[in-house]
Amino acid sequence: MKWTIEAVNERLKAGKIGVRVEQRGDRLSLRATLPPKSGSNKTKPYQQYLALGIYANPAGLQRAEAEAKIVGGLLARGEFDWSRYLVLEQELASGDWGTWIDKLRNDYFAQKGDTPNTQFTWKNDYEAAFKNLKGEVAIASLIAAATCTAANSRSRKRTCEKLQILAELTGIKVDLKPYIGNYGNAQTKPRQIPTDDEIIRVRSLFDNSPNWLWAYGVMATYGLRDHEIFFREISPTSPHVCHVIEGKTGERICYPLHPEWSAEWQLWEIKKPNCTGKMYRDYGQRVSRTFDRKDVSFLPYDLRHAYAIRGSVRYKAPVATMAAWMGHSPTVHWNTYNKWISQVEHAKVFEGLQNRSS
Repeated sequence: MKWTIEAVNERLKAGKIGVRVEQRGDRLSLRATLPPKSGSNKTKPYQQYLALGIYANPAGLQRAEAEAKIVGGLLARGEFDWSRYLVLEQELASGDWGTWIDKLRNDYFAQKGDTPNTQFTWKNDYEAAFKNLKGEVAIASLIAAATCTAANSRSRKRTCEKLQILAELTGIKVDLKPYIGNYGNAQTKPRQIPTDDEIIRVRSLFDNSPNWLWAYGVMATYGLRDHEIFFREISPTSPHVCHVIEGKTGERICYPLHPEWSAEWQLWEIKKPNCTGKMYRDYGQRVSRTFDRKDVSFLPYDLRHAYAIRGSVRYKAPVATMAAWMGHSPTVHWNTYNKWISQVEHAKVFEGLQNRSS
């Protein structure tokens, strides 16, 4: 007996089965007039594919022909049920991983642009997540790749997130969140967030470097990421709004907290440090090295944390507003920044509540 798709379909047609075998990628599917799937807005049977999840080879064709006869019989008796085949559709996709990764890569650069920063992110975040992806395009392969990384680690979390994006592109229904484990902000080391008085005192360390004095003031007043100080404009008129032109999360505006810092330090007079770099991380490294040379007792990012807490506690700004000013989601704001509110700040909030009540 001849085992080609053409030969199989000739036999099915001769037997008046009403089902065809077709190849999609390297897998076989059946094609027939099938009843609508659950949740479909269609009410009458129509031509649909039915994924079998088997390879297009002689053995697969033999099995596909047998399955086509079963499906034909079920349809003839009005007993066809999608439930058995929907599991296969959710667990498997056509093609190979290399093809799907290439498609994701093309989509990524089409949306984000091809720059040194996006190249770096693709290589270090996406390619790193896909390096252990092997075998057929299926749920099991995704889980195996995710669990190749250390449990409860940043690498596991990042890998699961990127594999989830790939799964959604292929159409595979899988939830990789349970495999992330308990990695998160609870794992991070405690930070000593500088107080306003400390921020003002440390600023004097930059007195002999006017450009870095300005940069420090901008980071403290507007909560900018270290690289964003090189890509911003500040209005010369009150309230001295800062316009971040580009950066990790794109364009946004933010407001000075405290406003008097912006006015007193004249931050609208741009004195950008003379730094160059191909990627945002290059600028960030220059900032970190400068803080080290000046013996600053905290990290550059701690100024950003202080800004977030200042906005939430002192100025009572809504979380959604502070998140927008800082260029991230409200969830990130809650999980990443508000957790660093110190006992002193909590006491001030309570004191304020007492004053209002009395």
